[in-house]
Amino acid sequence: MKKKLFLFLLISISFLNSYGQTKMIVGKKHLLFVSIPNSWLQSPNEEIPFLIKPEAKNVSDRTYMYVLGLDYESSPDLNAWIEGNNTGLKNNIPDISIQNLDLTFDNLKPNNFLTGKYKIVTYTYPNGRKEALLVIESKTSIFTVVLSAKDSAEFNTYLNSFKELTNSLEIKAATVR
Repeated sequence: MKKKLFLFLLISISFLNSYGQTKMIVGKKHLLFVSIPNSWLQSPNEEIPFLIKPEAKNVSDRTYMYVLGLDYESSPDLNAWIEGNNTGLKNNIPDISIQNLDLTFDNLKPNNFLTGKYKIVTYTYPNGRKEALLVIESKTSIFTVVLSAKDSAEFNTYLNSFKELTNSLEIKAATVR
C-alpha cells in the first residue's frame, strides 16, 4: 500500500511540475486540455471559461485569446459554421475584411473524435482590430481558438502565442452529466 501511495504522489508531483499551466475545459460532449503560453495569464470571465491575456505592459485590453467548445445534437459542419459566422459579421459590419490564414497543426489530425478538419479565418475590423479564428470540427462539437488584438502590430506580436496555444490542445470525447 505504501509503495502505491508513494508512486501516486511521485506521479502527481511530476504532473503538477510539468503541467502547472495546463487547464481542463469541460463540455457535455468533450474535454479540452490546453496549456497557457508563457507570459500569458488566465483572466476571470463569466461568459468564456478560458480567457487569457498577455502579461506585459502597454498591451491593450482588447488583446486576448480564448478557447471554447460548442456541442451539437448532430454532427457539425465546419464550412457551414464558418459561413454562418462570416455572413453574420458581414451583415453587421459591411466593411470588415475576411481572409484565410494557412497554418498546420499536427495535434488536430483525425482520430476517433476529431475529423481532422480545421480552418483559420482572420478578420480585420474598420477600427483596425484584428482577429484570428481557428475553427476545429469533431464528430459532436465545434472548437474555436481566438486571438484578438487591437491592431495588426499586436496581432503579429502575439501570433506565435496563438500557435503555441493551439499546439497545446488535446481534445477528447466525453459524456459529462
